[in-house]
Amino acid sequence: MRLFTATCLFFCSVWANAAGSFYANPELQRQMPAAFALQPEAQAFLAPAFQQTIAHGDALVAAIQQDAELAQAIADWPKLTIEQQAPYLKRVFAIETQVMGIEPPTLLIDNHSYPGRMVYFDFDPQNPSTGTVYLNPDKLAERPKYDSLAFLIHETRHSLQFQHAFSTNADEVDALAIGYAEAFNAQKALQGFSFSDFLTLVNEYEAFQFGNYVLGKLTNWQLDTQDMGTYASQFDTHGKLKIDLVKLATEDAETSLLERYNVRAQKHFDLRERKANTEVAENNTAD
Repeated sequence: MRLFTATCLFFCSVWANAAGSFYANPELQRQMPAAFALQPEAQAFLAPAFQQTIAHGDALVAAIQQDAELAQAIADWPKLTIEQQAPYLKRVFAIETQVMGIEPPTLLIDNHSYPGRMVYFDFDPQNPSTGTVYLNPDKLAERPKYDSLAFLIHETRHSLQFQHAFSTNADEVDALAIGYAEAFNAQKALQGFSFSDFLTLVNEYEAFQFGNYVLGKLTNWQLDTQDMGTYASQFDTHGKLKIDLVKLATEDAETSLLERYNVRAQKHFDLRERKANTEVAENNTAD
């Protein structure tokens, strides 16, 4: 009984720590509520953001498909090395910035500009600019093949968000601008993000949703995006959101949107736990 109790306490503690680092935490999110898609202060952001996600996503997919060589390269993406992907990544970047109607950010594809990072969008709310999109080809070469394209689209999307948030044009101050500005500031100001906290910041939530939508349409919804954001940003094999926050936010419910998200996110948590346990078992076998 003592052994059972001790074992239970150990694994329950491990599970609790894992769960705590995964689910959304109201205590952290209430510090800057307009920054988080799960908070009431961000509800006005959700519907117009999704509308823009779909409109821009459809336009980007159409533009890519008009370039026959690029469309074929994306179809053959798993066969390409990261070096072979690089020129096509630059073409997607150019098309995406044009479709979104923004000034292109700086694009860096190298293994040294941001040591230790695989991908990154560099920004400074105190000195607004187009920002810098960074991809590390050495690190991406170790990832699933489509990750390079997914992250290129995702990080470039952040430049649209940032430019919209910190535009000097007073007419641009809408629900999207307010949400994005709060989210970028929260990334600089807050600490202690869980997995779901960080990925339901409105800028991360929308950028993952945008990238997943584009890649989904380009691959007939057959691409596995389980590592790309939360279920609120992921689509199933029929092109439907796994967790639809726009729909959830309009429900008449006694519990908060955050609480209802956490309930629905359990499937994602369980999937990640199974994957992590499998990887540990495989590593132990290899050792």
